[in-house]
Formats: sequence, C-alpha cells, structure tokens
Amino acid sequence: MYEDLIKLQGDLKNNNMEYAISYVINTSGSSIAKPGFKLLISDNKILHGTLGSPSLDNVALKESMLAIKNRKTKTLKIALDKDNKNSDYSMNTTCGGIIELYIEPYYSDRLVLVAESENDELMKAMVNMENYTGLKVIKYNIKTDKDTIFNDSFDNDYILMLTKSPAETEFLSYFLTKKSKYLGLVASKNRFNSDLDTLRKKFSEDELKRIKCPAGMDINAITIGEIAISIISEIISIKNKN
Repeated sequence: MYEDLIKLQGDLKNNNMEYAISYVINTSGSSIAKPGFKLLISDNKILHGTLGSPSLDNVALKESMLAIKNRKTKTLKIALDKDNKNSDYSMNTTCGGIIELYIEPYYSDRLVLVAESENDELMKAMVNMENYTGLKVIKYNIKTDKDTIFNDSFDNDYILMLTKSPAETEFLSYFLTKKSKYLGLVASKNRFNSDLDTLRKKFSEDELKRIKCPAGMDINAITIGEIAISIISEIISIKNKN
C-alpha cells in the first residue's frame, strides 16, 4: 500500500504537480480511520487513501486543497458527532469521537508570465530557466486568457508582465489587489510613467511601489538571455529571503 503512495508521490513530483498528504495523527471513538492512515490529494481529487466515508473524505479533500492554495500546513479536528462544538467540523455519524488530521502541502512557487504572444522572445528565455529555478512557470496571454487571469488568485506568486500596450494597466490593477511576492514589468520608462498616471486613479504611491520596473537586477544586461538572467536573479533573491 505504501509503495503505491510513494510511486504516486514521485509521479506528481516528476510532473511538477502540487499535492498534499493528509495524515491521521489521532482518533477516538470507533472511526474506521486510525493513526497512520494517509490520503494523497492533488488537482481536487483523492488519489490514495480514505477516512472511511465520503463525507469525511470530502472534508479532507477541501481542506487539503486550501492548504495547497495557502502554502501552509494545517491541523484539523473532525468530530464524529454533530453535537460536538469543540472541533473544526461536526459530522452526523453514530461513531462518536474525533479524527485529528495533519495536512502537509507540497508545491512549487509559481512564476507567472503575462504576455501578448507565444512568440515573445523574453518569455521563451524565461521558460527555458524553469528546470534550474524550481519555479513552476504559468503562461498567460492577455488577448486570449483574460477571464482565466481574473479568476486566479496569484497570492504568493512571482508575476512578470511582458506586455507592450496600454491594455496592461487593467491587468496591473488586478495584480495590485493580490498578495503576490513579486510584480515585475518589462517596459520603457515612458510607457511605465503613462501606466502610473492611469493607476494613480485607484492606487496610492506606496501600493504602486510594488511594481518593479524595469524588472530585474542591474547587471548591465543587453541580450534577451542576459535580461532573463537579471530578472530570474531578482526573483531568486526575493524567494530565498522568505
């Protein structure tokens, strides 16, 4: 059984998938689940294990996906008695007692690249660095992925905008409302100043300081590859301080 869990976990890692393992660490009453039971959860599905009932499994699934999203471990108490008020959840069962879970998320920090074309040369250079940084690259196109972008949270992400038009202010406005760890923009000084004039209608100067433009460390970069290195270096510097 545990060999299957290890193989599944390895497959998820190899495919750069986010997942969580939910461990049963304590029980009382007559629950089927006992200390040592494990659930492997990814992509809103339970891939391995059970707590003994669909209702219990759904709680573990929901809380595990939240742990992945929030990048935080979590302990959770599920009461097997609907009248128990000293737990996170109370289930209507005849078992009685409590199941206590420890949920551990496994994830890669996301590097979100926002561009206007798949042929953007700097985006290609940034993607090529994925295997060296441990960052999971997510690509968005503002022309085709607007609805998807506006339904993503971007909390704890590293965002780089490679757009080249006034339409980018709409997306910058959205990103500024999120808790990203980095918000970089590749733009000329004149275009960035024009963006700031528009954004000042909604955001304070302190909020606008979150936008790093020009994105990247000053390493006298000239070529596309050198610019990509300067940006990745800046992101790694921020990531490894946290």
